[in-house]
Amino acid sequence: MKEILDFIVLALFVFFVFMFIKGFNKQQIEKHKNKIDPDKSKVDKKTP
Repeated sequence: MKEILDFIVLALFVFFVFMFIKGFNKQQIEKHKNKIDPDKSKVDKKTP
Protein backbone atom coordinates (compact mmCIF):
# COMPACT_ATOMS: atom_id res chain seq x y z
CA MET A 1 0.00 0.00 0.00
CA LYS A 2 2.80 2.43 0.91
CA GLU A 3 4.51 1.89 -2.46
CA ILE A 4 1.30 2.81 -4.30
CA LEU A 5 0.88 6.01 -2.27
CA ASP A 6 4.54 6.93 -2.83
CA PHE A 7 4.10 6.45 -6.57
CA ILE A 8 0.92 8.59 -6.66
CA VAL A 9 2.57 11.41 -4.69
CA LEU A 10 5.67 11.31 -6.90
CA ALA A 11 3.55 11.32 -10.08
CA LEU A 12 1.52 14.32 -8.88
CA PHE A 13 4.71 16.17 -7.92
CA VAL A 14 6.27 15.57 -11.34
CA PHE A 15 3.02 16.64 -13.04
CA PHE A 16 2.83 19.92 -11.09
CA VAL A 17 6.51 20.70 -11.75
CA PHE A 18 5.98 20.03 -15.47
CA MET A 19 2.91 22.30 -15.62
CA PHE A 20 4.75 25.05 -13.72
CA ILE A 21 7.72 24.92 -16.10
CA LYS A 22 5.38 24.89 -19.13
CA GLY A 23 3.50 27.97 -17.85
CA PHE A 24 6.73 29.77 -16.92
CA ASN A 25 8.23 29.14 -20.37
CA LYS A 26 5.08 30.49 -22.04
CA GLN A 27 5.38 33.66 -19.93
CA GLN A 28 9.08 34.07 -20.84
CA ILE A 29 8.33 33.58 -24.56
CA GLU A 30 5.71 36.36 -24.39
CA LYS A 31 8.26 38.70 -22.74
CA HIS A 32 10.82 37.99 -25.45
CA LYS A 33 8.23 38.56 -28.21
CA ASN A 34 7.44 41.94 -26.67
CA LYS A 35 11.15 42.87 -26.59
CA ILE A 36 11.75 41.77 -30.18
CA ASP A 37 8.66 43.47 -31.66
CA PRO A 38 7.29 46.09 -29.21
CA ASP A 39 5.05 47.80 -31.80
CA LYS A 40 3.21 44.56 -32.55
CA SER A 41 2.60 43.83 -28.85
CA LYS A 42 1.11 47.31 -28.31
CA VAL A 43 -1.31 46.76 -31.19
CA ASP A 44 -2.27 43.32 -29.86
CA LYS A 45 -3.00 44.72 -26.39
CA LYS A 46 -5.30 47.46 -27.76
CA THR A 47 -7.41 45.09 -29.85
CA PRO A 48 -10.09 43.25 -27.84
